[in-house]
Amino acid sequence: MRVLVSHCDHRPFEVERFGAAWARAGGEEGELVFVTPSTVAGPAPPQAVFDGLLLTSGPDVEPWRFGAEPEPGVELHLDPPRDALDLALLRRAALDSWPVLAVCYGCQLLAVSAGGTVIQDLERAGRAGHRVPEPKDHLAHDVIVTGEARFLAPAGGRFAVNSRHHQGVGVPGDGMAAVASAPDGVIEAIEPETGDRFVLGVQWHPENLSQQVHVALFRSFRSACLQRAGGRG
Repeated sequence: MRVLVSHCDHRPFEVERFGAAWARAGGEEGELVFVTPSTVAGPAPPQAVFDGLLLTSGPDVEPWRFGAEPEPGVELHLDPPRDALDLALLRRAALDSWPVLAVCYGCQLLAVSAGGTVIQDLERAGRAGHRVPEPKDHLAHDVIVTGEARFLAPAGGRFAVNSRHHQGVGVPGDGMAAVASAPDGVIEAIEPETGDRFVLGVQWHPENLSQQVHVALFRSFRSACLQRAGGRG
């Protein structure tokens, strides 16, 4: 089994972070294939076979990709090659039926790929308290999971998460649904409304957390990837 993991060229530390999270969930060395906009042609040519896609965090999504102009006064940290790479990988995942786990920026881009939108700055939108950068494992607030959640467990439950983002999903996109939110209403997780393929976007950073509810998220994703690999071969 091989799972593609996308990250920014300037964020090499994601390899260690997500590798550690994968190991906590029972993952084996060599199952993750890390790619960036500048390296993807080597390990992930179009003919290569993979069994899942993991989108890590990083930049802000270019506003034009969800039909907006940059809001005056909002500092954006853009990485156009990363947007292009991850959107292409999401299209490939849909065509090849790969399970998908998308974290933070990845969650926002997952929504945009389905025609959704991004809130460009949560504080300006009256939703403060979502940007707590340090320590990485600080539990900033709860998330409340809807009973309709299929891939995010526990459905109908509530648990604490870390939080270090200034943007968030505005509209989840066509065929996507919000399945978890913060107490202030900020969307914290999205899933497809229908279908059996594991596709989940989460706004927090489970790669930095060791509580079982967060480890189980990676474990569920890995199980879906293993099932995909088994069915393929």
